[in-house]
Amino acid sequence: MQRRDFLSLSAITGATALLNSASRATAADTASADVSWKLPVPEKPAQLNLCLQWGAIPGGAINQKLDFLEANGFAAVELPTGKWLFDNHSAFKKALEGRKLTVATACGPSDFSHAAKAKRDAEVAKFLPQLEVLGDLKSVGLILCPARRTVALGFSELREDFINNTGKRLAEHAAKHGTSIVLEPLTRGETPFLNLVADGANIARAIGPGATVMGDFWHMSKEETSCLGAFISGGTLLSHVHIASLKDRKIPAMEPKYDKYVDGFRGLKIIGYRGAVSLEGGFPKGADKTKLILTMVKYLRDQWEQA
Repeated sequence: MQRRDFLSLSAITGATALLNSASRATAADTASADVSWKLPVPEKPAQLNLCLQWGAIPGGAINQKLDFLEANGFAAVELPTGKWLFDNHSAFKKALEGRKLTVATACGPSDFSHAAKAKRDAEVAKFLPQLEVLGDLKSVGLILCPARRTVALGFSELREDFINNTGKRLAEHAAKHGTSIVLEPLTRGETPFLNLVADGANIARAIGPGATVMGDFWHMSKEETSCLGAFISGGTLLSHVHIASLKDRKIPAMEPKYDKYVDGFRGLKIIGYRGAVSLEGGFPKGADKTKLILTMVKYLRDQWEQA
């Protein structure tokens, strides 16, 4: 039995035992029992807000891309970071006027695991003005990965420094400007530091206001024993979701045999998730992007209804 299967079986067995035990309790037992493990009921029901990353949207000019999103049922857009964000800030903000579209997140490379403090400080400084732009655009936040493949700091030192220094400074600046940093768990092949949504949520909770976490179906399919459980572990700190085909990380719906999102969507419904679900996947060479996007929209809405 493989590790993932063993952990999944253990989780199911534990949950079944808990439910069986609860079903045998008397009314008096239930009244006096500790029920702190129960999930809170969301204030509002979850909704599926589909989103595309900027490079995946058909069209050239800003308004053309935003017109496409609105015409095809998308609720949000995910932007690039860095030069694009600064160069297009004013034009993009103007193009958003009068539209119902929201800015979900901006995504770009980050690494706070340098051994030299000066390099970590430079990484923080790089993102501070980007957070200000995202705040002005009323974005959910800036996606960050604390470390990549090679981690120069020890794990304990990196975690402590991110929580109390680099991540803390960014989160405080984000909160000041009405946005957040969004921690992204990756696969262990991409980083040895942050692989689970629950750990990301714990780090965000330790940092405090201005820090949130996201889940990515592709990464979660490699690392989590349950997408439902992973999203529940994110709870109210879950602010963004990436989605892709679970076979080859292309656009969903091309491989229905593999692209099963009902379990994860059920988790999102349980926590009342109302953030964006954003495509982060490729397209086959020479494919009709518009046709594939519209097929994905229908497919994901059907999976959401099944959840």
